[in-house]
Amino acid sequence: MLLARVGSGVYDTLLVLHILSILVAFAPAIVHPLTGTQLLRQDQGAARRFFSVSSANGRTVYLPALGLVGLLGFALVGASDKAYEFKDPWVGIAIVLWVAIAGIVSAVILPAERGSATGEAGAEKKLQLGGSIASVLLIVVVILMVVKPGG
Repeated sequence: MLLARVGSGVYDTLLVLHILSILVAFAPAIVHPLTGTQLLRQDQGAARRFFSVSSANGRTVYLPALGLVGLLGFALVGASDKAYEFKDPWVGIAIVLWVAIAGIVSAVILPAERGSATGEAGAEKKLQLGGSIASVLLIVVVILMVVKPGG
């Protein structure tokens, strides 16, 4: 029994939730390094408070949203009535990039935010690097999702 297919109400609902979870998960990775860098130049105390809040939100909001991105992505492929399959190259590459992004967020961005909150030397550069890499990978994933090469 098929519960959804591409274009159905169930599929479209899954797609909307997938896109919303992407916004929640990735907006901070793109915006926070820029905002934090500006704050560091203007007010060290405010920057440290910002990174403290950002780090806490990363663990409780952004990282869970990133997990939801993947789960909903898997659900979309499964609900597509074979319009999209896990063996499609763009799906496989997107999954690998999602795992890479999750690793960067967990291993680089969140620790760098905690480090920036405490004034750790070099944390700002790690945060900028992690945010830049995650942003580029996100752009590649978006391109894969739109173009669907090899699909």
